[in-house]
Formats: sequence, C-alpha cells, structure tokens
Amino acid sequence: MRTHPKGGRASVRALLTRGVLAVVLAGGAVAGLPAAAGATTGHVAPERYFGDVCVANENLGEIANNFISRCRKGSIRSVFPGQHYGDTLGYLKGCRERSCNTAWKLLNDNRFKK
Repeated sequence: MRTHPKGGRASVRALLTRGVLAVVLAGGAVAGLPAAAGATTGHVAPERYFGDVCVANENLGEIANNFISRCRKGSIRSVFPGQHYGDTLGYLKGCRERSCNTAWKLLNDNRFKK
C-alpha cells in the first residue's frame, strides 16, 4: 500500500476516507439494492427501488398474519376473516371465495395502513 505523499495525518485521513467510501458502497448490497443500481459508478438507484415495502401486491409470498403485524394497524384484526391469517397473500389474491376477497380488500385498504 502506498503512503500519502504528505505522510502523517494526511495518510490517516486518506485511509479513513477510503474506508468510509468502501462502507458506503457496500451498503447498497446490504440494503438489498440490485447490483445495477450503479454503486460502483456513483449513480443513484431509480426511485422504484425505494418504494413502499408494505404493498400487498409486492409481498405475495408473505403470510397474512406477518404482513398485518408489519404493515397494518391492529384494528384490521377486528374485521379480518380469522381463517385466513395463515394464508399467503398470493393465495388470498387468487382465491375467489367471498372471505378471501374480503381479506384481500382489507389488506389493500388505506384506512389500515400504518
């Protein structure tokens, strides 16, 4: 590793700057941003990557009970059909029973959003 031409504090500052830059660039991978977000080129990821993580249509593999706990107010439990707490959101979306339709509509109702 080359030392900074000025030596002393300047080399420590340069090393610290490189370390901080490496942590910031690696943070994109930790935050779940795709590699195409341009972390190495300095480009900022498009807005769609920072969207709302509590959209039912984007969490179809999640269990309804977990989604409710994470993204909806507790008051939804007083009207949510209890037999569907263990079902995935994908199942609720595709199911054509009346109780499934009610559950899906409640999960997408903005009144219950946290």
